[in-house]
This record gives sequence, C-alpha cells and structure tokens, in this order.
Amino acid sequence: MSQEATAGVLVSLSSQLADVVERTAPSVVRVDDGSRLTATGILWSAEGVIVATSHGVERDEELTVELADGMRLAATLVGRDPDIDLAVLRVNATGLPAIERAGENEIRVGHLVLALGRPGTAGLQATIGVVGARIESQTHGQPGSILHTDAVLYPGFSGGPLVDVSGRMVGLNNLMFGRGRGVTIGTSIVAAVTEALLSHGRVPRGYLGVRTQRVALQENLARALQLEQTRGLLVVGVESGSPAEKGGLLLGDTLLGINERRVQDVEELRGSLREAKAGEAITLRILRGGQLQNLSVTLGAEP
Repeated sequence: MSQEATAGVLVSLSSQLADVVERTAPSVVRVDDGSRLTATGILWSAEGVIVATSHGVERDEELTVELADGMRLAATLVGRDPDIDLAVLRVNATGLPAIERAGENEIRVGHLVLALGRPGTAGLQATIGVVGARIESQTHGQPGSILHTDAVLYPGFSGGPLVDVSGRMVGLNNLMFGRGRGVTIGTSIVAAVTEALLSHGRVPRGYLGVRTQRVALQENLARALQLEQTRGLLVVGVESGSPAEKGGLLLGDTLLGINERRVQDVEELRGSLREAKAGEAITLRILRGGQLQNLSVTLGAEP
C-alpha cells in the first residue's frame, strides 16, 4: 500500500472514531456529589435512570447530574451495590439519549474500544485501546464478564462507558475495581445489578446462614478420597431456621465446595454466595464422618 493510501486509511479511521465519540457523548453525563472531583455516569434509560460507580458517588443526598448540553438536574440515589461498586441514580426527566448497549457475546479479545469520561469540569474526554482479556463471571445469578483494556482510564473516568467502534456500550469502567488498571464491568453484569437496585433498592444476594472456620484436611483422608484441595471450611455455627439448617447442614461438617466450585476459605465462600441469588438451589459438597456427601440447599435472601 502506498504512503498516500495508508494516510487515507488512517484519516478515515480517525474521523470515524471521532464520529463515534461525538455520537455517544450525549449519553455520558457528569455526576456531582459535592466532592472535589466529580464522577462520570451513563444514561442507562430514556426515563432518567443513570448508572455510575458507588465510590464515585460518595453521598446519598444533594446529588446533581450535568447533561452533555450543560443542563443540571437534581438526582436521587436509587441504591448502591458495594460489592460490584455500582450506584444507580434517577433524574426527573424523560426522552433522554440512553446509551446503546452491545450484546455480551459481541465483544472479543483484540477488539478496538474507546473509554469515555467527564471528569471534573474538563468536558468529555476519550482514550483508545483494545480488549486485552475477558474473564467470565457471574453476579446475582446471571452470567457476565469482566473486561481488561489498555485504554487509559484517567481519574474521574470511573462510571463512564467502554464502547465499541459502533458507539455501543460494552461495559462500565472502574478504576477502583481494577486497583488502578483498566478494568471494565461487562454490560450484562451492570444490567443485572441495575435491575435489582431498581426493583429492591439493593441486591438481594443468596444467604446460607452458617459460621465457619478454615481447617486443614487430613492428608491420608484427602488422598483416600482423591480430593484436589488441602483445606476446607469447618461448620462451627448453623443459624436456627436458616437455609443451611433446612438443607441438613450440621455442626462439624466440613464444607468443600459449592456447585462443583472448590471452597477453601471464607472469601471463596462469600464469592460463591455473591454469584448466587435468593431462591436458587445450590449443591454443597461436604465431608461428614470421613465420607463425601452432597446436600441440596435453597438459598434465602440476605438479611
């Protein structure tokens, strides 16, 4: 390809990307909670629903949303989910330019993406990169993905969208979730949490009702049972009337896994329960009296 042809391709690509940013800009808003650095939000629906990060919206009251045209609207907090670090706001307006969302399976590693944000008073900003990794996850009983991108996320970009080259949202950017790296919460996870917050004001996560402590498994027993783990969770408390009690879990049982996923410490247990939802039947793999057993337990709603 000649130098002139190459330049023409680059000029065309540059113009197309600028068009994408311009077309998507009305769906990206500025959220002002009265703190020093304002946050970015996304117009999720035309009826005034806005999604942002929970850490970016520190206060629950006296919130303001500034639209792309400079109009400022009072906003109320619908709810927040600290686990996913998501907050949902609502403004009293309709006919807003809600962002278009891509299907979960339409984004692949290597796809070109743009990160958009409205940090501070600098107006709309954009950076470019590729999807470097896609990690399958599950939240509130719904499958989804976490995306890694090399698009730079400047302070204040959290809560803004990651969009494809058609301007469709593929996820919500979150600097804190990725501890400073480019991490994006996939659109299907954002949708599941947003729906739960709109319906309940919180995410009703699965509740088991046990107290546990980490224990080492006896080597000879683990070898005899062909276990691929060295630790489990000893059940030291079962709440009266809890799903665990109704499902037959007993004091002294050792919890080894949930739904074929190994559980070796409390954080792994909490992670498994975060991914489930109230009313969902799960299978507990336990060690009781030197024998492996499976218990079916229907989770309750987290108090």
